[in-house]
Amino acid sequence: MKKKLLLIIFILFLSFPSQVFGNVSNHDEIQFIYINGSNNNDKKMKDWFFKGMHKMHPFMVKAINSSDFMNKNFLENGKYIVSEKPEAFFWGDKSQDEIQTINSDLSITKMFSPKLAQTVRTLIAHYLHDAIWVSRYRNMHPILQDLHKQVMHNYQNNKQVVLFGYSAGAFVTYEYLFNKLPDIDVYDYFSRTNVSDEFKEFVKNNKMKPTCIDALIASKLAVYSADDRLIPNFNTEQSKKDYLKLNEYTCTECIPNGTLKGIVNFASPLVLFYSDISNANYPLTYYNKLLYKYLLENDMFWLTVNYADDPLGYPTTKNISYKDLKDKINLQINPAKGFLYSKSDVNSRRTFIGAHTSYWSTSKRFSKSVVQAYEDGFCLYNSENCKKEDNN
Repeated sequence: MKKKLLLIIFILFLSFPSQVFGNVSNHDEIQFIYINGSNNNDKKMKDWFFKGMHKMHPFMVKAINSSDFMNKNFLENGKYIVSEKPEAFFWGDKSQDEIQTINSDLSITKMFSPKLAQTVRTLIAHYLHDAIWVSRYRNMHPILQDLHKQVMHNYQNNKQVVLFGYSAGAFVTYEYLFNKLPDIDVYDYFSRTNVSDEFKEFVKNNKMKPTCIDALIASKLAVYSADDRLIPNFNTEQSKKDYLKLNEYTCTECIPNGTLKGIVNFASPLVLFYSDISNANYPLTYYNKLLYKYLLENDMFWLTVNYADDPLGYPTTKNISYKDLKDKINLQINPAKGFLYSKSDVNSRRTFIGAHTSYWSTSKRFSKSVVQAYEDGFCLYNSENCKKEDNN
């Protein structure tokens, strides 16, 4: 009788939902964070973005879970699961004051402008204004700081993160990588500058862990110049004091290793506004090279997925192999399984005008394109691993 009672209690225990006893899953979660694009200033467009995100996310989760390749490589054979609940990072209201001024100015033209011309003028003004506004550092930096708080909250809850940047949201994901990845060897940075030999020796004798651009700026060891250069503080004695606190700033300002799994930019006009990132003469190009190196060495990915008929969707780069990328950036790389890949060969099946906003309404097709882009990019950079899978 006693054994039967224990058996009944055991069965009842197993039948209780996991919520009663807290989270008993053996899986770590990956949190998807969706970032809005331009022209999301009013309530109607904000609701449109949130509605689209909630429609897309279940299709994205299903596409990943249905793929053997994604289960093996993205979810690492069951080590991870994608969180069922999406998160939004919304910055559309940050430029609201400026948009109200534009609307006021546009209202003047209503008196003499044809209705169609006025509609097109208003649409272009709203899209271009936000895209240009957010690409300026003084406007972008507070947005990056808010996004970093959200990423760090997930990190503190033992979650990895994937950022989805829609349209001008791709500017945010790129700038977040550029400013927040701890891809800078501190001694290498200062040895390339004109700081005093005394300070270089001080840095050499007081080694710090790799850091990011934002940590160098927050610690007052460097500043952005008007001509887009990262200029160090040349006050040797003050810099010594600030330098000893650099690791603390690295912990608060940089993305912790292993937190950000990758980014997916879609409907992305990034290269239209950031065409100088591949220019060899651009002062900050070196830090873009460090970004690529960090991605490859830390098992991260950068996907750009656009519809072929999206007039504002631009491939980030020509798809090249790891060897070609290594030769191009001319840096020593010890690759893990990271990769960069652009996919823009799927049609939205919408009109030319509607293609740019169709990603949310065609979530099933788009989600499959993202999964295919991940597989194609992974195999381009890790061909030996893909061959082994084909043989299994």
